[in-house]
Amino acid sequence: MAATTDEHHVIGPLGSDFWKLEVPPELVPALAREFDWNRMGRRVMIDAKEGIISWMSPSSLHEIFGFSSDEIVKEAGLVLQKRVRGMRGTRWKKPDDPANVGLEADAAFYVGDNAVAWYAVDQEGSEEDVQTFEARTPPDLVVEVEVTHFDSKKPQRYSELGVREMWRVDARKGRKQIQVEILDLQDAIRPMGESLVLDGLASFDLPKAYQLARRGNNIGLGDLLKEKLALANNSNPDEDPAPPDRAG
Repeated sequence: MAATTDEHHVIGPLGSDFWKLEVPPELVPALAREFDWNRMGRRVMIDAKEGIISWMSPSSLHEIFGFSSDEIVKEAGLVLQKRVRGMRGTRWKKPDDPANVGLEADAAFYVGDNAVAWYAVDQEGSEEDVQTFEARTPPDLVVEVEVTHFDSKKPQRYSELGVREMWRVDARKGRKQIQVEILDLQDAIRPMGESLVLDGLASFDLPKAYQLARRGNNIGLGDLLKEKLALANNSNPDEDPAPPDRAG
């Protein structure tokens, strides 16, 4: 990771541009009203307490790993027979904090009960009902790709929003090495060896899963997750589970 303009601009390990500005906290509400920060870049985050405005322009490799997250989580949901709803592009914020535009994850998911509830509202309610549900219901899992020091406060921000779990995917341009850290965001922010949202999915199995997903090897990805999740949940890896609803 190369620093380019002191602590305000860095080039991430996958080639994305990261920017950060610091302003007096009392200016943040006015700036949030006057400027469309999304026009300057993506993944905009405004910290009203600290007066920090940060955003990024993702590289193509960054986006590939983001889409790979979608493939992994949805495939794991199929194996575990859990409903999954991908929420890519959703901006998460506290409903009672209009001055804060919140933040957008590289990938975000409702898993299990929240996914079931989302599909029920989407089927039976109006578009406004769906928006109300999303405003009141944080995702179960968020993924952040291409970690930089600008991201140091994101776990705390997601925890305050009520997100249960976060994956930090640290990949390097031109290298095959991928590191994935799973963080529990519920009671105290701490690393975990296995996912709580996707029962038994181990952090040391995720790098291989990302490599398979990145290459478009969905069969290999499915076989890997079936084997690892079956072993983690003390079942027979050769036994085919009944397929769940593939919606989402």
